Order: sequence, then structure tokens, then C-alpha cells
Amino acid sequence: MKELIKRILKVLGHALTVSVHERLDRTDHTLDVVIDQNNRMARAQTALLQSSIHMVTVLNRLQADLEALKETATRLSDRGGELIADLDQALASVSELKRIAESRTEPAGGEDAGPDKL
Repeated sequence: MKELIKRILKVLGHALTVSVHERLDRTDHTLDVVIDQNNRMARAQTALLQSSIHMVTVLNRLQADLEALKETATRLSDRGGELIADLDQALASVSELKRIAESRTEPAGGEDAGPDKL
């Protein structure tokens, strides 16, 4: 009877040991899968972070460029009235000079006034 109990315990011990080893193997495999997934997620998150940093940098540059463009447009707009007034004055001056020049080249008494008569 003692031998029978020993054999039964030996078989049960072997069965328990095998099932424990199988469980440990499955746990190791599951752990490897989880670690692999974790590494892939870390790489994806790193790529997303780098992409976000690049996008923020580009957007900051774009914002600065747009602000500079807006400032330039505002300055031009503010000076637009001055520029138009200056152009009107220049046109008036040119018209006056043209009128004076034409009046000097008109013939006096029907005569053509040449360059030597100016």
C-alpha cells in the first residue's frame, strides 16, 4: 500500500509539475506578446510625438509669417491714403508742368515757337 501511495503521489507530482510548467510557458508567451505590443505602441507614440513637435514648429513659423504679413499689410493700408494723396499731388504737378510747357510751345501770333524761343 505504501508503494501504491508513493506511485500515486509520484504521478500526481509529475502531473502537477507538467501543468505548472505549461502554465509558466503560456505566461512567458503571453508576456512576450504584451512586451512586443508595448514596444510597438511606444514606437508609434514616439512617431506621433515627433510629428506633433514638427507640426507645432511649422505652425509657429506660419503664425509668425502671417503676423508679419498682416503688419506689413496694415502699414501699407495705413499709408495707402498718404500714397494716393502723394500720387494725386504728383499728377497735379505733372499736369501743371505740362500745361506750362504747352503754353510755351504755342505759337505767338500764329508762329510756331521752336526750342530756341522758349
